[in-house]
Amino acid sequence: MIALLIAMLQNGEIVSLAGRWTKERLISLKKSETFFCPACRQEVVLKLGNHRIPHFAHKKGTACPYEHEPESARHLTGKLDLFEWLKQQGIPAKLEPYLPSAQQRPDIFVPYRHHAYALEYQCSTISEPLFQKRNHSYRTRGIRPIWILGAHHLRHHSNTPHHVTIPRFQWMFAHHFPFVPRPLLFYYCPHTKQLTRLVHLIPLSVRRAFAIPLVFPLHSLSFSDLLFSSASSLPPSFWDEWLHHKKQWRVTFTLYPSKATRQICADFYRSGIIPSLFPTEAGWPLHHGYLLETPPFIWQTYVLIPLLRSEGRTISLHSIYRFIEEKIRMGRVAFRVLPLATGQRYTQAVYEYLQLLTRLGYIQWENRHAIRFVKPLTFPTTMDEVIKQDKQMAEQIKITPSLRDYVRELELGKNSGKNWP
Repeated sequence: MIALLIAMLQNGEIVSLAGRWTKERLISLKKSETFFCPACRQEVVLKLGNHRIPHFAHKKGTACPYEHEPESARHLTGKLDLFEWLKQQGIPAKLEPYLPSAQQRPDIFVPYRHHAYALEYQCSTISEPLFQKRNHSYRTRGIRPIWILGAHHLRHHSNTPHHVTIPRFQWMFAHHFPFVPRPLLFYYCPHTKQLTRLVHLIPLSVRRAFAIPLVFPLHSLSFSDLLFSSASSLPPSFWDEWLHHKKQWRVTFTLYPSKATRQICADFYRSGIIPSLFPTEAGWPLHHGYLLETPPFIWQTYVLIPLLRSEGRTISLHSIYRFIEEKIRMGRVAFRVLPLATGQRYTQAVYEYLQLLTRLGYIQWENRHAIRFVKPLTFPTTMDEVIKQDKQMAEQIKITPSLRDYVRELELGKNSGKNWP
């Protein structure tokens, strides 16, 4: 059942259930008025149950063509909280307005600093095509969508507090504002009245990422805080945690022989690489690593393969991109779908990795479009040896002067502390 907080009277007047209504006043209103959906104009009923907040609902057997999914009590409460929060800031927000040009009804329409925003509080799952369609409809009309997920979607790992589970569904909601260094996710809990900004997203796998949760009471934030990147550095434990996870990649990757895993292992073996002993030079965090869904050790090893085959000869940057594109078509590598973080391609992560190899002394640029392998890769022969080498390279990365910008950008972020205009 679709639940609404806004309805229209027969005379066209809008009735909003936001604000302070007594039970008696609502009962009187229900007896004296007939209500209609502002979007489809069908009659709706005022519901005054004991288990959910007061709301309007379409009559049984009818459906609104402009609504997409039923709303839970969590969603209704959260949406109302966010609306009241905006009103308290003096922002002339509108609750559930129907936008005829977009044929959509955002949870909250927010006019702010000469821009228009559609604030959506999403508690249920939504398909990628529908999500893409709704965002495209907003953007083509000059409306900037901001999506906040229900906090029940946020899953932490108890033994590693900075590791979170972020499935593909949630990655769709990652925002990338122009002056924010990395994508971030918003979550709101109507029970605790707290809003979480999940920042510093550094993916470890398809579903798991390193991240820092910034949790604040909703009333302590302003709307502009949603558009603002708080300066937050990675914890001192980050590199040790990364090395631990890299060790897990080595130990567990071949233990789950799915079809995709077997194909990747076959590719590695054909290039003389033992999967569990992939080169120490692969599998490092990158500022734009989030653009690829495939774990870093896999896609970075694939970047190394055409360099190995070049045997020290000059190789074009385009040929490396073409090799990775081929692996994408074959299903070995996957880029991440980020509908709210458009404008960047996965090739940016590949280029960034080549820059890291350059600063480590492995490749040399002949010109802007061609490189040459000038230093052999590290090929360990035992697990103990490779784990030791991973640790040594991590220390080298942290102390090498030419890598200071890489470490600073990764640990502190870039352009932090600037607003989205």
